[in-house]
Amino acid sequence: MSKRVTIRDVANAAGVSLATVSYVMNDLDKVTPEVDSLVRRVAKELGYSRNRAAVSLKTGRHNVIGCILPTLVSPIFPEIAEAVQSYAETQGLATLLVNSGDTPEREAEALRILAEHGVDGAIAVLHPNYSEAGTKPPFPIVTIDSALPGLDCVQADHEAGGRLIAEHAIRLGHKHIGLLSGGGDVASSLQRSKGFVDAALGQCEIVWEQTVPLTAALGPEAKKSMARREVSLVVCVNDLVAIGALSALRDLDIDVPGEVSVIGFDDIGMSAWPLIGLTTVHQSLPDLGRSAVELLVGRIGGDTSPRKITMLPVSLVERQTTAPH
Repeated sequence: MSKRVTIRDVANAAGVSLATVSYVMNDLDKVTPEVDSLVRRVAKELGYSRNRAAVSLKTGRHNVIGCILPTLVSPIFPEIAEAVQSYAETQGLATLLVNSGDTPEREAEALRILAEHGVDGAIAVLHPNYSEAGTKPPFPIVTIDSALPGLDCVQADHEAGGRLIAEHAIRLGHKHIGLLSGGGDVASSLQRSKGFVDAALGQCEIVWEQTVPLTAALGPEAKKSMARREVSLVVCVNDLVAIGALSALRDLDIDVPGEVSVIGFDDIGMSAWPLIGLTTVHQSLPDLGRSAVELLVGRIGGDTSPRKITMLPVSLVERQTTAPH
């Protein structure tokens, strides 16, 4: 077994002091650029890597954060994970990803696992029934899309997105609307619906509303509603539901957007595919991840200010699934 390269080995090979190598490896900006470059080159040649276990013993921090997501099947959650991991890396943080299965029980287990691994904090999309009572984790949590009591949160402005959809519907002349909404326990779904209903009041009639899973599998009742051909626009709680609606409408031989327009929410990557071309509301997932990591880094660093809610702007992306009525 080869001997681990130490900071002393790097100092000897570079002809500098132990303190100089420590300054460079800890990015303390206390040496000249030339010395910094020399030390980093020698460290790389020798195969030196920081002993994070030793660093954590000194600082009490492991420079690892958790990321808890309800599923990795829905495209939006891997995109969020990528956004969190990418920005965390720029902050010198590794990310430990855990799938909670979207149940309070598995979520509690995910938090326990992260605590056992000594994470410094976590970013999480939490179940609506999450509660800290009796099981408060020993690290700060920043939630995404779920503004839960006592926890910092970063979320898109879902109500504003609902208003954008209503304004788009009115502008295109749609009067009879069908809603494919999420469950009543999903805060973002309720906010999107509220924004739409408030802005459309008096100008559009909601002919029917069906609660559907947040997937492309709509269920028979939603398909029956669309089959009645009573609406000219179907407003969907997210893009996956909208893609399911497009598929169902095609099976019903209902032309999109000639007979019925469809609009989603999220602007996941596949929404822009030419075969889909979904009109939708865009929320920036990279900004969501960056803002969540920034909040968490502040808490890990000792920020004790009151609970923070960061609201990010959204925008309408018009593609080929909506047209004037």
